[in-house]
Amino acid sequence: GVGGVGGVGGVGGGVRGAVRRMAGSGVKEEAGKRSVVLGKTTGLFDAETERHYASEAAVMADQEVKPRSAKPLRVPSHVRGVEIINEPLFNKGTGYETGERDRLGLRGLVPPRTLTMEQQLRKIMATLRALPDDVSKHIYLSDLLDRNTTLFYRALVRHVEELAPLVYTPTVGKACQLFGTVFRRTRGMYFSKEDVGHMSSMVYNWPAKVVSVVVVTDGSRVLGLGDLGCHGMQIPIGKLSLYCAAGGIAPHRVLPVVIDVGTDNEDLLADPFYLGVRSKRLRGEAYADVVDEFLRAVYHRWPDVLVQFEDFASENAQPLLDRYRRDYLVFNDDIQG
Repeated sequence: GVGGVGGVGGVGGGVRGAVRRMAGSGVKEEAGKRSVVLGKTTGLFDAETERHYASEAAVMADQEVKPRSAKPLRVPSHVRGVEIINEPLFNKGTGYETGERDRLGLRGLVPPRTLTMEQQLRKIMATLRALPDDVSKHIYLSDLLDRNTTLFYRALVRHVEELAPLVYTPTVGKACQLFGTVFRRTRGMYFSKEDVGHMSSMVYNWPAKVVSVVVVTDGSRVLGLGDLGCHGMQIPIGKLSLYCAAGGIAPHRVLPVVIDVGTDNEDLLADPFYLGVRSKRLRGEAYADVVDEFLRAVYHRWPDVLVQFEDFASENAQPLLDRYRRDYLVFNDDIQG
């Protein structure tokens, strides 16, 4: 299930998940003999296999199953100084203590006073709350994510009821409409019809060796706003931010994506600041060929990744799900969510 997506690299171990559920519902082991399942068996396997998994479940039932603790993201030894400050995953703002400043080559590159993450959190929340409208707050939070990932998620987790509507719906719709105007720093990846034939190499431009979740849109049906083309990127970004905050997925293991096959929105095609492919949408087999190549490329590099289709037009949403669900780990939140 998607609820365990934080460890999606082990999604193939679904049998162990079933065993854990068995262990919690009445599995015991006879001393020195084969185990039996008290009550109903799973009904999924033949008798011998049932006994095997019941035995494993019995052992697990007597053990405390402890959640895996996330390992901190370590700064590579070759990354120092300004490189650390400019990398949002490593940047701690003014939170570096004296020893860290010397060890990481930061002395003189940040103000002398150290502010803890809690102090920085109070400051950014005070600044956020003073902004005049929700779109301004969304832009402020996006800037924070782009410069200090840790502080962004500290704020989002601590104040999720207040910030979730700013990061995602309803504010994200207006942010998509203004995407070309307020765009400041790229995030995620863009695969367009102009990239056909190059996608298998493009995926290696993304720096993460492990990606657990991809949320992808073609921007054809963004919320209730219709076709926003490439500017629908804020949807995958916002949704993955919530997945990281609420689901515990490591922020460096998610990838927001837009598949840009054009747009039928005449206003965007005429907009001098539109950032996507300025042509009408592909349809039929030409459209399917782009999505095919994208998925082949993604699963070639990250075989265990979960791909979520998000905000695809109705004419494509179900056909895409039907086309790929038996070959790839995919789902569509709008249909199955």
